[in-house]
Amino acid sequence: MDGCTAIETWALVSGGAALKRAVLPGNEPAIALYRRNGFITTGEPGDVLPDGTTREQIMVKALRRA
Repeated sequence: MDGCTAIETWALVSGGAALKRAVLPGNEPAIALYRRNGFITTGEPGDVLPDGTTREQIMVKALRRA
């Protein structure tokens, strides 16, 4: 499992198929970090933020079994 993080390893051992992250819109450093690590934007709506109109951006990374 080259390049796997501890969380990816745990998810794989637990039977997971993907990791999901919710990111605040406009948090470009976080979005760039997740993209560099294999996450893509899903387009699915995240939770509504306290302003009542903005939603989190959902990103996902499919896990591959060795």
